[in-house]
Amino acid sequence: MNNFKIDSVSEVVFKNDEWVLIQNGEKLDYKPKYLYKYYAINENSIDCLEKDYFYLSNSKDFNDPFDCNRNLILENQKELKNFDHVDSLNDNREIGISCFTEHELEPLLWSHYTNSYKGFCLKINVELFLKSQSQQLELKKVIYSENPEIISINHPFSDYYQFLLKLNNWRYESEWRLIFKNPGSISNKVNFNKNCIEEITIGYRSNENYQSKEKSLISKFDQIRKERYSNIPLMMAAPHRTKLELKKTRLMDGSAEEALEVVNYRIRNLFGI
Repeated sequence: MNNFKIDSVSEVVFKNDEWVLIQNGEKLDYKPKYLYKYYAINENSIDCLEKDYFYLSNSKDFNDPFDCNRNLILENQKELKNFDHVDSLNDNREIGISCFTEHELEPLLWSHYTNSYKGFCLKINVELFLKSQSQQLELKKVIYSENPEIISINHPFSDYYQFLLKLNNWRYESEWRLIFKNPGSISNKVNFNKNCIEEITIGYRSNENYQSKEKSLISKFDQIRKERYSNIPLMMAAPHRTKLELKKTRLMDGSAEEALEVVNYRIRNLFGI
């Protein structure tokens, strides 16, 4: 049997060289209709939007040092003897990863990944995205665990386990990962057909960048959006005026109504009207 018990509630079950995740007795083998990608406004995110690609990162650059940690693999464990070793615990140059989420209005995601509501979020049609791919990509749901077991490198699931296992603290992200082996062969970029982007949502603080470089980036973002994505809705994510949650408001691009909608929305939130 190649099944692998991750913890007391999660198990990976293999059949015909494929595997599915079982949690609390329930099979989790679905793919969502939509996934969401959060960005801060910077030169890299603008380039991704302009040239239609998702960047494949090395996990050593992730904000969680336990993410993709090689200590999950029994044979890769080593004694921690100096600080140089810390940086190499999740340095995986042969694997490129791009991260997505099932949630479009999660406050922590907007806070952490869009520079506190100053960036944007893409709504991605998963089926259209996958149909446009010619490369061998793996789109997998992240597995969250409180006390994960260590796996042997000889187990068939070890190829994925290190790159999909995260501690329970991160469960709120509901993350999915695009995994590509040998990312350097495609310059760490997975191109997509821009028709798979169905919506762009900006944060409600997106106009609060005052430095000249940031203003220039925002202007370029707006130009790209109008030239290349004018046929899809532009939304704004902001706090609901009566509830402790986020709400999307559609912006009417290029019209006086757009400006009035934004102003009225801000006034309603400011005074609780």
